[in-house]
Amino acid sequence: MNNILKSVCEHFSLGSMPFLQRTKTPFESDSFLKNMALISAAFFSRHLVVVTGMAGSGKSSLLFYALNQLDPSSFRVCHVELSNPNKKALYKAIAVKMGLTPAFNGDDIKLQIISFFNEENEQGKFNCVIIDETHTLSIPMIDELRSFYDEGANFSLVLVGLPPLLSKTMNLSVNQPMKQRINLWVEPLPMTPAESMEYILYQLDAAKARNPIFDDKCYPVIHQLSSGLPRRMNQLCYRALIQAYIDKKSIITADDITTLCGKAPHIFDKAILADADTTTVQFQQ
Repeated sequence: MNNILKSVCEHFSLGSMPFLQRTKTPFESDSFLKNMALISAAFFSRHLVVVTGMAGSGKSSLLFYALNQLDPSSFRVCHVELSNPNKKALYKAIAVKMGLTPAFNGDDIKLQIISFFNEENEQGKFNCVIIDETHTLSIPMIDELRSFYDEGANFSLVLVGLPPLLSKTMNLSVNQPMKQRINLWVEPLPMTPAESMEYILYQLDAAKARNPIFDDKCYPVIHQLSSGLPRRMNQLCYRALIQAYIDKKSIITADDITTLCGKAPHIFDKAILADADTTTVQFQQ
C-alpha cells in the first residue's frame, strides 16, 4: 500500500482501502444471486450463454465470483478479451490460454482446440470458453462462433458484451442461427437505491471501518450519480475518500459528493448530477 492510501486508512480508521479491489466475497444482492445461479449452469453442462449489461454493471465480477466456486481439477475455463478480432486471432488467443502451441491457420487452430477439449472430456474435465467484448464482433465472426460451438459440441460458450450484443447484433436476420442456440441470457441490473446504500456499507465493513464515514444523505446522491452501477459507485466513493483526507474531513457529506462531481464533469456526468439535485430517493428500511 503506498503512502497516501496508508494515510487515508489511518485517517478514517480503516483496515484496508475500500472501493479499490474486489472483496473476497461478493455483495449478494437479489439480482446477483439470481444471475449466479444462471451462469453456473454453463459450467456443468453444454450451454450457449449471453451475458450483457451496461459498462460497470458487474459482468466481470459476476464471472469472477462464479469461477472462484469451481474446482480447477474438474473444470477448465478459458477467458479471452479481444476487441473485434479476426478468426485466427481469436482461436490463437484461446489456444494460448489453454497452453497449446497454435498452428498457423485459423481453421487448424480451431481443430486443435476441439481435439484438446475432447481429450479433456475423456479425462472427466468440463470446458468452458468465455469471450468478452463480443459486442465488437463482426457478422462473419458471430457465424464463426456458431460453427465453433456446433462443431465442438463438447464445451460451453459464454459471450459477454454491452447491451447492443442482444438488442442489435443478435436481432439481425443473418445472426438468427446463432440467436436460436442461446440457452440463457444473463443481465446484471443496476442496483436499487437500498442496494446501493447496502453495497457501500458492505464495502466499508469489508475494509473494517470502525466509524461512520458517509453521512446518511450521501447515499441517494451517490446512487443517482452512479446510476446504481457498482463500478461507478466504487469510483465515486474512492475519490471521495481521497478528497476528504486531503480536506482533513472525518465525515463525507452529500455536498462534498456533488462538489467533487462538479469539478470532474468529464468523469461524472453533469446530466446525472442535475438529476441528483432535483430527485429525492426513498430508501427501504
